[in-house]
Amino acid sequence: MASNDCLLELRNVSVNYGPFRALRNVSYEVRPGQIVCLLGGNASGKSTTMKAIFGTVPIATGEIYWRGNRIDSWPTAARVRAGLAAVPEGRRVFARMTVEENLQVGAGHRRTNDSFRDDLELVYKLFSRLRERRQQLAGTMSGGEQQMLAVGRALMGRPSLICMDEPSMGLSPLLVRQSFDLIERINEEGISVFVIEQNARAALKIADYAYVLQSGGIAVKGRAEAVAADPSMREAYLGHPSAKERA
Repeated sequence: MASNDCLLELRNVSVNYGPFRALRNVSYEVRPGQIVCLLGGNASGKSTTMKAIFGTVPIATGEIYWRGNRIDSWPTAARVRAGLAAVPEGRRVFARMTVEENLQVGAGHRRTNDSFRDDLELVYKLFSRLRERRQQLAGTMSGGEQQMLAVGRALMGRPSLICMDEPSMGLSPLLVRQSFDLIERINEEGISVFVIEQNARAALKIADYAYVLQSGGIAVKGRAEAVAADPSMREAYLGHPSAKERA
C-alpha cells in the first residue's frame, strides 16, 4: 500500500512505446495542499507521466496510488470520479460551445447536479473574465482566456488534485505570469496541483516540491528552492553543464 499521507503516488513506474522506454522507474508523490512541479525538456517523459496518471497509456511496470488505493488498473473515468482532474496541453476547450457550456461539461461526470450553481459561482469568482464572457464561444477567446476556461472546467468536477500539462505553452510572458498566479489561487482554495512544465523558472517559484526528468528518468528531485539552487539542475534540465561548471 502507498502512504496514506499522499494524494497521488507513482511508484517505480515505467511506460513503453513499442521498444522505446519513455519512462524509467519513476516515483512521484503529491501530498494534500502541495504544488508539485515536474520539469524537463522535450521528449523527457513529462506528457507520458500525465497519460500514465490518467490511464490513457498502460504502464509496463510499477504502481499508481490515489489516496492509498491502487488505481493503475482503473479506467480513466473512474480516476476522474475519484477526484483527479486534468488541464491538458493546449487547453483543448470545446471551440463551438460557449464558456458556460464548457463549464457544464466539466461537471458532467458528477452523479447529481447538487451545488452545480455554487461551483459555477466559485469559478466565476476566481475568473471574473469568464463571467463576463459566459455566452461567448470558447474558440473566439484569447489563449489566456482559454487557459482560464480549461482550469475552470477542471474545477467543476470538484477535484482534490488538478494535473496541468504545460500551462504556459503558447502564452506571452505576461500571460505566463498570470497563468502561474491562477495556479496559486487554485491552491489557496485547498486544491493540490501537479504542474508539468518546461518553464522551470516560473514553476519553481510557486512549487513546494519539484522533480526533473531527463530521458525518462528522474535526474533531480527535492524542495523547489533546493532544486532551483542545485548546480546539477542546469545539466539535468538542459542536457549539458554551464560554461562555469565546465571550467
